[in-house]
Amino acid sequence: MVGGGHRNLKRRALGTLTLGATVFCCVSGGPFGLEGLVGEAGPGLALLLILVIPICWALPDALTTAELGAAMPQEGGYVVWVKRALGPFWGFVNAWWTWMYSLVDVAIYPVLFTTYLGAILRLHFGWSVLDAENGNDWLRWGVCVAVVATFTWLNMRGTRLVGLTGLGFAALIIVPFALMAIIGGFQLLSTPKQIAESLTPVGKSLSEALAAGLGIVMWNYLGWDQMSTVAEEVDDPGKAYPRAMLIGVPLVTLVYLVPTVIGLAFVPDSSRWVEGAWPSIADAVGGPVLYGLITVAGLVSPMALFMSSMLATSRIPMVLAEDGYLPAKLMEIHPEWGTPWRAVLLQGGIDALLTYRTFQDLVAVNVVLYGAALALEQSSLWILRKREPDLPRPFRVPGGWPVLALIVVVPVSLVCLLVVLSIREEGWRAQWLTLLLILSAPAIYWLRRRSVRRKAI
Repeated sequence: MVGGGHRNLKRRALGTLTLGATVFCCVSGGPFGLEGLVGEAGPGLALLLILVIPICWALPDALTTAELGAAMPQEGGYVVWVKRALGPFWGFVNAWWTWMYSLVDVAIYPVLFTTYLGAILRLHFGWSVLDAENGNDWLRWGVCVAVVATFTWLNMRGTRLVGLTGLGFAALIIVPFALMAIIGGFQLLSTPKQIAESLTPVGKSLSEALAAGLGIVMWNYLGWDQMSTVAEEVDDPGKAYPRAMLIGVPLVTLVYLVPTVIGLAFVPDSSRWVEGAWPSIADAVGGPVLYGLITVAGLVSPMALFMSSMLATSRIPMVLAEDGYLPAKLMEIHPEWGTPWRAVLLQGGIDALLTYRTFQDLVAVNVVLYGAALALEQSSLWILRKREPDLPRPFRVPGGWPVLALIVVVPVSLVCLLVVLSIREEGWRAQWLTLLLILSAPAIYWLRRRSVRRKAI
């Protein structure tokens, strides 16, 4: 097994349970965000996508991470895999694409928290201070910055602390939806109801519904590779990564599927399935107590997503600094906390600035950029299996070369389908920012190589 070499990192900070909890928080954070899937794609298609996408999109990512994370437990994770398999250029491209996507994606969560908190204050107390319509942009940004500062400090103080907090957050999210499933399930046993009245919304074609829903559900299932970046801080990664991945995919699928099935039985009108609808859906299933529990889970979810995503993403600038693309000071490990505290601080500062933008601005960078980076990682799985057959692999993806081919081809095909549908429905403008960020990576790499050559002369 290939070991890591960062002195002063806090070793064995994450065990299998805390790694699994942070993976859950990083990927899912509960079914919040899926409400719009039912409203946009329709109840039947939504349920079909929730079942199919983890097989085509999440499982290939999780299997790749299980094998390569266990075989090469080095800080930087997927960047190390791609660099080893495809060389320094593609290693940088992978790191840059993922970092750019992650910066925007991570910054969404404090905005979601502030939006959700504002809705609760308005509904229960009549306070509209955090509503965007009131023009209190600085107050909204202040709340976002407070969230960013809190979890930046937590990430700086230690990976184990993040893992334990993630375990608590995961429980606060999963337990209310489990209660919703139990309460709703017993009621359905006594009085059966129709789950999905139609495949797509009225007046919307299958192509339009698929274009609207595919990106939402793919976004809710991405991120299985993210926690590979902290591999040197994981206890027994050869066992921890495969267990966390192979348990995580069915767990997240159930957390998405079961509440949606129960919710549709009690709230069949897909027009009511909009962003932030889970508390009202829970109220229809189990009354005010369940409403309150789901509301609390809704506040916890974006904090869990932000905290765990920051843990994963903050290791990328450290790895880029090691390769000379960012200042060397970002490699510094805190002697007491055992974390790359400067890299975490940089991540927090950028996120604090990005949270001033609206939610709509931030989600403009979509899963296509992530999918491009993921294709490099899954290609690395294939190449390293062929080039380094004797590399010790505590876990091997079963099924041989046919399964490895599917792991590469199926997710890439899904991203291509998303791009085609997006362009057909919205035109080329829907992908201009993604294209710009994709092209920025080779441009920066070329500029850096040119600068190094000039210095050598």
